[in-house]
Order: sequence, then C-alpha cells, then structure tokens
Amino acid sequence: MRGSKRFAWILATPSLIGLVAISVVPFVFMVQTAFQKFSPNPRVPPKWAGLENFWALLDDPQFLQSIGTTLIVLFVSLFFQLTLGFALAWSLYHIRKGRALIISLLLIPTAIAPLIAGLVWWMLFNTKYGAINSIIGNLGLDTIQWTITMPYALITIIVATVWQTVPFVAIILLGGLTTIPPEILDAAKVDGASRRRELRYIVLPLMKPFFLVASLFMVIDLLRIFEMPQYLTSGGPGNDTVVMGMYLFKLGFTFFDLGRASMMSLLYVLVLSIIGVLFVRLMRTRKAEV
Repeated sequence: MRGSKRFAWILATPSLIGLVAISVVPFVFMVQTAFQKFSPNPRVPPKWAGLENFWALLDDPQFLQSIGTTLIVLFVSLFFQLTLGFALAWSLYHIRKGRALIISLLLIPTAIAPLIAGLVWWMLFNTKYGAINSIIGNLGLDTIQWTITMPYALITIIVATVWQTVPFVAIILLGGLTTIPPEILDAAKVDGASRRRELRYIVLPLMKPFFLVASLFMVIDLLRIFEMPQYLTSGGPGNDTVVMGMYLFKLGFTFFDLGRASMMSLLYVLVLSIIGVLFVRLMRTRKAEV
C-alpha cells in the first residue's frame, strides 16, 4: 500500500512541479507587484506602495469606463447566448437523424481561435468592402460604419461573441435536456399539456442547473474577453469599446504600469473567485430543493 502511494506521488510530482511553475509562482509575483510602485526608469527599483495602485484604479476614468463597457457586453451577450443556445438545443433535442453531424458542424465556430474569428468578423463588418454593408447597399439602404461609430461598434462585438459561443451553450443545454426522463414528458402529453406548458412548467424548471453551469462558463469568458474587441474595433471609436481585458493589456504593455496592471489582475482573480463561489452555492441550493 505504501509502495503504491509512493509510486503515485512519483508520477504526480512532474505535474505538480509544472503547476507550481506556471501558476503559483506567477500568482505570487503578481500579488507582490500589485502593491509596488514602478518608475518609468527600469534602473530604479520598485517601491512599496500599499493600496496606492488600488486607489489609483478607482480614480481612473478609463478603468471605470472599461468596467461599464464590459458589463454591457456581458449582460447583452449572456441574454442572447442563453436564449439562442436553448432554442438551438431544443431544436436539436427533437432531431433524431443526423444530430451528430449537425452538432459537429455547429461546433466549428467554437473551435476557431478568437483572434481569427475577430479578423473574419472585421472583414464582414468592414465599411467599404464588408459583405454586410454590401447586402445593405444592395437593398437600397445607407451603409453603416460598423466598427468605427457607436453604438454599432459595440453591436459588432456582441454579435461576433454570441456567434462564437452559442453552439457551446447549446451543447451544454442539450446535455441537460437529455437527462429529463421521457416518461415525465409523455405523462404531460397524456394529460393534455400543450408544448408551451410542457416547456414552461416541466422542462425549464428541470434545466435550471444547466443554465447555471452555462452562465458560469459564459460570465467568466465574457469578463476576460480581449481578442474579439481588440481585432474588431481596437477599442474605438476613441475608447468607447475598451473592455477590461483590453485596458489591462494597455496598462501592462502600453503604459508599462506594472503596479496598476497587477492590481487589476488581482481584482480579476478576486471577482472571478467570488462569482465561482456564488454559482457553486446556487447549484447546491438547487440540488437541495430537488
């Protein structure tokens, strides 16, 4: 028994060392840097700043604006992700033949790197040469400067984000639909329940845990969004579409303010951890009710 445990630790040691090297060590460095003030001169060593970087972020209008922009993208995108995702999952649930092929095709957008997806959607929304404006022009309507005027720039980000993530949400919700015992739905039909009542009073209540799981994945993903807005609008017009991920990148690699960038990263970790804990508690509450 002892030999088996020792052998197991020997096998796990390389993975544990790698985990510490790529996650724990950078996290400790980030925490240390978050409470330091860095000089523009790289030869000057950093000084202890306490909570100065935290208060500096709260006094930064661009930081506060990036939070507001991120929340707009979050709530609007999440609404469409869950709504369209469930509609797609509900349709797939009633398809018997060819479902596997359809699911494979639907997962293609999810497999595309956000960078590539951002470039493709930028070409589609391009003011002069984009296919979307070409269609609008052929209909006799005025073309739209999608990526360089508000609120259209924000709309392009939301559309591209929803397009890439809806299939993933649909697969999660489809998995939830397959766990509903067919006997319950058959009994509802025998009792004369319409499809709408079946959906409202049976399916949706049983699907709440799966909606929570999908929401957790999407909230975490949307709070960290970077590539899509970066390559669609580059934060423009002005700084109107700068989300938190883009501003964090600017702090670290444009302004070289490592102290504020690390403090913002630390706040990211705290917020995402709190969101994760809240979702887990909601899941446990739902399980206890069932």
